[in-house]
Amino acid sequence: MYTLLIADDEALEREGLEMMIRHAMPDTFRFVHAENGRRAIQLAEEERPDFIFMDIKMPGIQGLEAVREIMARQPGARVVIITAHDYFAYAKEGLALGVREYLLKPARREEILDVLKHLIAETEEAKRARDEQLSLQEKLSHLLPLAENELSLMLMLEYAQEVEADQLARMLNLQWRKGYAMVLSFAKHNPKEWASFQVAKKEIYEAVKQWAKPGLSCLVSPVVGHKIALFIPLPPGRPGYEQRVMALEWGERLRSQVEERFGLPLSVGIGGVREGWDGLSRSYREAVRVCAEEQDIVCVRHYDDIAESSGSPAISLDEEKKLLDALLQQDKAEAAERFNLLFERLQEERSDDFPHLRGDVIGLLLYLSRGVEAGDGPELIEDLRACENAEVLRERVLHRLGIWMDSLRERKEHSRSHVVQRAILFVTQRFKEEISMEQTAEYVNLSPYYFSKLFKLQTGENFSDYLTRLRIEEAKRLIAGRSLSLKEICYEVGYKDPNYFSRVFKKAVGISPSEYRQQIETE
Repeated sequence: MYTLLIADDEALEREGLEMMIRHAMPDTFRFVHAENGRRAIQLAEEERPDFIFMDIKMPGIQGLEAVREIMARQPGARVVIITAHDYFAYAKEGLALGVREYLLKPARREEILDVLKHLIAETEEAKRARDEQLSLQEKLSHLLPLAENELSLMLMLEYAQEVEADQLARMLNLQWRKGYAMVLSFAKHNPKEWASFQVAKKEIYEAVKQWAKPGLSCLVSPVVGHKIALFIPLPPGRPGYEQRVMALEWGERLRSQVEERFGLPLSVGIGGVREGWDGLSRSYREAVRVCAEEQDIVCVRHYDDIAESSGSPAISLDEEKKLLDALLQQDKAEAAERFNLLFERLQEERSDDFPHLRGDVIGLLLYLSRGVEAGDGPELIEDLRACENAEVLRERVLHRLGIWMDSLRERKEHSRSHVVQRAILFVTQRFKEEISMEQTAEYVNLSPYYFSKLFKLQTGENFSDYLTRLRIEEAKRLIAGRSLSLKEICYEVGYKDPNYFSRVFKKAVGISPSEYRQQIETE
């Protein structure tokens, strides 16, 4: 049921209007009457009517003035002006105030009912739209945490595909692509503390989100193992040194809050500011590297500070890319040599700190895994974390690099085979037409030169020989059928010159088409 406020200084007008509407639309409205503008304003605030019929000329506060007051407090109110005066004199001001309709006294019954039906339909449509919006918001409220988890895990495990990451970022309304990672790492080596962390990790996760999100506008990852990652946008206009100080302050604040509330030691690692999804993944790896894992040290450390104190990062981006290139080229010797050199350098720097050496190697392997599209990030982490010394770690990494290169080779061979199969299907369907190697190469999106080599490698014969064999085999079948002349057969199998067809046929079969037909007929 809707509430209809009728504001008119004439009681007979109000009562007559109510009676007419109640009779025409029973059980639809609850009626409220106001004898002047002041009372209309009061009742509008108290009753919150769905619709208001407002007379223009009333003692005291006039109709349009009352409308102005009501609309200021209830912008969505649906107001209909009723006046016995010049309709157009009030139209401009009424429209500016948001008045929906005008009725001239004495209004006809049909006019009033049409206006009410229109207002009801409009109200119901607005209600449906509002319900749909609320339903969408509710669904989105469930989807957004999943999207945040997915994007943060993509960055942590280094499988952030550009298109997918961009889609998740739009869903989360992220307007930044430049930032840094902060890793909160809880100690695993103390059984009592580890047990306490396992019990409280869900509560810790919610608390970290509550503390960090308002001030840092960051992505917060789910708890992975004993870590929580924050991906934080670079504040605009903030110098590098100032940003580093701020990041360290936030790291110390979060460490203190976790320790105070949960009584658990926490190490915080902060990566450098990087650009793009790959850059954010790299910043995460840097943050992991400087976390004081499996030690009694509880601290907040920034990767840039560590890199500066040691002169340079242990592994440069260029070195990582060269190792990845060797993997992509399936050059096992070069890949093993490059990895061993990097491993030995890391081993020198982490000679008395195997957990950090292992963390550095896992970070490097996650980057490589994404580059070769291995899709084995979680398995890789579990496998390498089980290593208890440097030599076992080295052997397992080299073994995994070999597996990746074998997989790449198999995928490449499968891809080549698939391309040739598509080309053969194309030729089989069109060999009776005028067709060339260049057309076929274009169909499978390869250059003619590369396609020619690939076709010969996969089939054992060059393209022109394969096409000729198809045509001659079809010609022999048609000759044996005896329903077509040799000239018709020539055109049917893709040749335009009967003499040329005869020469090609004789070269392939050893006798001319006419001799072949005679041979068939005598059999």
